[in-house]
Amino acid sequence: MLEIELSLLLYGLSVGLGAGLIGGLLAGLAGVGGGLIYVPLFYAFMPDTDDSIAIHVFASMVAIVITGFFSTRAHWRLQHVDIPRLMLLLPGLIIGASLGLWSTLQLPQVWLLLGLAGLNGLVAYDYGSTDSQRSKALSLPLFSGPIGYLSGILGIGGGTILVPILRRHIPLRHAVGTSAACGAIMAAAAVMLNLSVETIWLDILSEHFWFLAGLWLGILLILPASTSWAAALHISLTDSTLRLILKITFSLLSLSLIAAAWIAAN
Repeated sequence: MLEIELSLLLYGLSVGLGAGLIGGLLAGLAGVGGGLIYVPLFYAFMPDTDDSIAIHVFASMVAIVITGFFSTRAHWRLQHVDIPRLMLLLPGLIIGASLGLWSTLQLPQVWLLLGLAGLNGLVAYDYGSTDSQRSKALSLPLFSGPIGYLSGILGIGGGTILVPILRRHIPLRHAVGTSAACGAIMAAAAVMLNLSVETIWLDILSEHFWFLAGLWLGILLILPASTSWAAALHISLTDSTLRLILKITFSLLSLSLIAAAWIAAN
C-alpha cells in the first residue's frame, strides 16, 4: 500500500512540476490563475477519476491559490497591483466563485472543456483588438459576481475575463497584476467556504490524496521562478507585443481544448 501511495505521490509531483511551469509563465504574463492550463492537464493526467468534473476544478482552484500568490508577489514588487479596484472586485468574486465551485458537483467534463475553449477564443479575439479606448462607464462591482461564478465553475482564476475588462480602465501590466491578486484571494476563499459547508469535498479529495499532494507540491516548487521571470517581462515588452503573445497563446489553448472536448465526448 505504501509503495502505491509513493508512486502516486511521485507521479503527482512530476505532473505538478510541468503544470506549474506552464501555469506560472501564463500567470505572470496574462494575470490568469493557471486554470486554463491546470484543468485540462489534471483532466488528462489525474488517475482513476469518474465522470465528475468536480475533482479537477477543485484541484485547479487550490493550484490557483499557489499560482496567484507567487504571481501577485512578483507584480506587487513591481507596483502592478491596483488596490482600490482590487477591493471593489473581491466581494462579488468571492461569493460568485464559491457558488460556482459548489455547482461543479453536478457538471460533466465536456461542458467544462467547451466553456474554457470558448473563453480562450474570446480572450484571444480581445487581445487582437487594436482599440485602445477605455470605458470609464463599466461597473467593476457589477461584473464581479458573474466573473466569480464562471471562475469557480470552470476552475480558473478569473484573469481570462478580468484582464480584458481591467485593461480598459488601467494599463495592461496593472490589469494583469490586479487580476492575479483577485484570483489568489478569490480561489482561497472559495476553497475554504466549500470545505466548510459541503462535506462531500473531503470524501472526493481523500480518494486522490497522494496524487494531489504531489501535484500541489510540484506546483509550489516551480512557481517562484516561473512567475517572477514572466512578470519581469512586462518591463521589457511593449503592450502591443504582449497583446500579440497573449493572442497567440489563447488561440492555441482554445484549439487544444476543443480537441480535448471532442475526445471526451467520444
